[in-house]
Amino acid sequence: MGLVVSSAWLWAQCSAETQQHKGPPRVELGRAKRTDLTTSLEKGGTVSYIEKAAVSSPLKGTLKQILVHEGDSVTEGQPLARLDTLDLELALQKARTDEASARARWKLSRGRLVKARQSAEKRLRSLKTARSNLVRARSKFLRTRSHLEDQRKIFELGGISRQELQQIYSSYLSAMTGYYAAREKLSTDKIGYRKSDLSRDLIPDEREAQKEALISNNTAPDQNNVEAARQRYLGARSRRIAAEKTLARSTIRSPISGTIATRTREPGEQVSPGKPFLTVVNTEELLISASFSEMEKPDIRIGQKAFVSADVYPQVEFQGKVHRISPVVSPETRSFQVTVIVKKDAEHPLSPGMFARIRINHRKAEDALSIPMQAILPGGECSKPVQGQSCQVFVFRNGHVFLRKVKVGQGFRSRVRILSGLAKDDSVVTSGKEFLEDGMMVRASEPDSDQ
Repeated sequence: MGLVVSSAWLWAQCSAETQQHKGPPRVELGRAKRTDLTTSLEKGGTVSYIEKAAVSSPLKGTLKQILVHEGDSVTEGQPLARLDTLDLELALQKARTDEASARARWKLSRGRLVKARQSAEKRLRSLKTARSNLVRARSKFLRTRSHLEDQRKIFELGGISRQELQQIYSSYLSAMTGYYAAREKLSTDKIGYRKSDLSRDLIPDEREAQKEALISNNTAPDQNNVEAARQRYLGARSRRIAAEKTLARSTIRSPISGTIATRTREPGEQVSPGKPFLTVVNTEELLISASFSEMEKPDIRIGQKAFVSADVYPQVEFQGKVHRISPVVSPETRSFQVTVIVKKDAEHPLSPGMFARIRINHRKAEDALSIPMQAILPGGECSKPVQGQSCQVFVFRNGHVFLRKVKVGQGFRSRVRILSGLAKDDSVVTSGKEFLEDGMMVRASEPDSDQ
C-alpha cells in the first residue's frame, strides 16, 4: 500500500514539475447556448417497395408481344404484353354471327305476333257481323213463322189455295234454316273468344280490357315464340360480350404505376393464369423498415416526422414520416418493427435492399440553455447525467477555470440542458479537464461556434 502511495506522489510531483516547465495547461472550450434542442432515435434498416404487383396472364396462351423491359417506367393500365389471339378472334366472329341470327329470328317472331294480333282483331270484328246476321235471320224466321200460321188459318177458311200455302211454307223453312245456320256459325266463331275461355280470375271488368285479354289469349303461342326468341338473342348477345371481354383480356395491362423490376418470359413462350412473368414496383414512394426497442415504443407514433440517410449518399438526408408501427413485440429480441415512408428522389434514387438509417426526433425543448455533454465532469451519478441531478463543470473566466455546480436537464444527443448554475454565453471546459483544479490558470482555445 505504501508503495502505491509513493508512486502516486512521485507521479503527481513529476506532472506538476512538467506543468511548471510547460506553463498553464491547454483546454478546449464550449459555450452555453440558448437554442431549440431535439433528441432522436436512430436505427439501421432496409429499403423496400411500398407497392409491388406480380403480373400474370388472365388467359392460358402464347405470348405474341412483350412491350416492356426491365427498368421501363409504366403507368396503371398501360399495355405490357399481348397474347396470340387467332382463336379468340374466331370465337368472337362466331359469337357476332350467332347474335345477328338470333336478332333476326327475334324480329321475325315479333312480326308474326303482330299478324296474329291483327287476325285476332279481325276475328273479333267478324263476330259482330255474325251477331247482326243472326239477329236478321231470327227476325226473318219469326216473321215467316207468324205469316205461315196466319195463312194456314186463311187456307182452312178457303181463302188461299194449297199451292200458295206450300210456297209460304217453303219460305218459312228457308228462313228457319238460315236462322239455325247463322246461330251455328256464331257459336263456332266465338270459340276462343268467349269469357269462359279466359281464366276466371283474369276476366277484366272493362270491355276494352276484355277485348285485349281475348286477343292475348288467342295469340299466346306467338307471344311464347317471341319470348323464346328474345331469350335466345339475349344469350347470344351475352356470349358476344363475353368473347369481346376475353379478347380484350389478351392484352395484359399494368395493375399499378411504377417500374418493371423483373421479366421472365419472351415472345413465343407459354403463359397461364397465376404464374407471373412480369413484376411492377411502385418507386414513387419507398419504405424503410427497422427494429426499435420496446422501451422506445412510447416515443414513436404514426405520421411522426422521420429522416433517412444512406451510406451511398453520405451528404443527403431524406425526409419522410412514420408509416406503420407493428403492434407485436418480438419476445426473442424485445423489439418491434417501424416502417418509414419517403418520396422518390430522382437525383438520389434509393433501391430496395439498400441499408439505410432512420432518425426520429421525439423530444424537443424550445429556447433551452445547454452545454456540450463532454463538459460535465465524470464521477458518481454524473457519469450519465439524469434530469434533475446536480453535476459539476469548469467555467472559464479571465484565463482561469472555476468549479461550478449545475443542475442538468434532459440530454439531447451531444448536448445537455442546463436548468440552473450557468448563464447564456458562459464558457465551459470540454477537453483537457482531467487535471484541472478550481481557480487554476489555463490556456484556452476560442469556443467553436458549433460548441
